[in-house]
Amino acid sequence: MCFSAEASFAASGVLAATSVAVVRLPIDRHSRPLSLFPAIFAAHQFIEGVLWLNQDGVLPDTFKAVAVPAYALIAYVLWPVLVPFAAYMTEPEHRRRLIILVCQVIGLGVGLSLALGLLQGPVDVSATCCSLVYHVNAPDLLLAPYLVAVSIPFLASSRRSLMLFGVGITVSCAVAAFTASAATFPSVWCFFAAILSAGLYLHFRMAARPSASMLTSMRALHC
Repeated sequence: MCFSAEASFAASGVLAATSVAVVRLPIDRHSRPLSLFPAIFAAHQFIEGVLWLNQDGVLPDTFKAVAVPAYALIAYVLWPVLVPFAAYMTEPEHRRRLIILVCQVIGLGVGLSLALGLLQGPVDVSATCCSLVYHVNAPDLLLAPYLVAVSIPFLASSRRSLMLFGVGITVSCAVAAFTASAATFPSVWCFFAAILSAGLYLHFRMAARPSASMLTSMRALHC
């Protein structure tokens, strides 16, 4: 599977439009971290588009010096912390919250470890024929806990739409592992996960319907 600057910028544009649509919906405070996902993924794909242009010789390395750490910070540090936090905030059931809380602790440990790795080692990017390869000081032993932190929280959700989102994240991981090499896996999986995050609009749209119906009923009572 081949990726490019055009693919990354197109995904970024779709996700930016999705984030605007989500913001226009009524969102309760517990769902605000989750509502940020499309916007963050939009920025993430835009950064990767910039890196593609750098690898193609269109942009100078001054852009790369900023874009590579920014991309790595989101992919390796932010997601394992934010995903369980967002899932925890939206989960009403106590037992499921405990499962997600365990994932949060794991995610914090992974995020901190990878943040230290980013600070200690050089961070760089190179291009293969179809994908970008990020050269990051990320030990292989952190892969399993990273996957736990970003996939299990939504799989454990009592909300069907979020559980399906978790299934999509897990399936996309398997597809990326099958279609990409170990070196290009992070870039490929982040692209798939970004596309899936556009589906969160449907989750917020469905959640907004009861609120709209309640507001209509209250107005009818006052008339």
